[in-house]
Amino acid sequence: MIRPAQPEDHPACAAVFLAAYRQAFPLHPPDYYVPERYFESITGEEQWVAVQAGQIIAVLSIYWPENFIHSLYVEPRLQNRGIGRRLLEAVVARAKGICELKCDKVNKRAVAFYEHLGWCEVGEGEAETGPWVRLRK
Repeated sequence: MIRPAQPEDHPACAAVFLAAYRQAFPLHPPDYYVPERYFESITGEEQWVAVQAGQIIAVLSIYWPENFIHSLYVEPRLQNRGIGRRLLEAVVARAKGICELKCDKVNKRAVAFYEHLGWCEVGEGEAETGPWVRLRK
């Protein structure tokens, strides 16, 4: 089931975020992976979740005024099963207009995932975390 996140979902969302983030970006020191990192990252955004057997297994954060998808994370043990695609497509279908996102280039799996789903590169830049690519659908 895909639905908007509720306030009581946020601890489970943070757990998914941290597990997936740690897998995608393993080079940070251990104290980098804390729930506050998730809560700081979602300010002003709406979260959507994928739920399976009553458990949150994926989370997407979107900033609606710009149709900007800030993050999409799937529980690592459940990746490559179409969960992220379904969550992403459900949220994009609700958007009024074009959606965009940024993805760190070092996260090659994520870049390939978005490109496979038809997202097109429209820009690039540099951040504290390194080079990124901007994609549009």
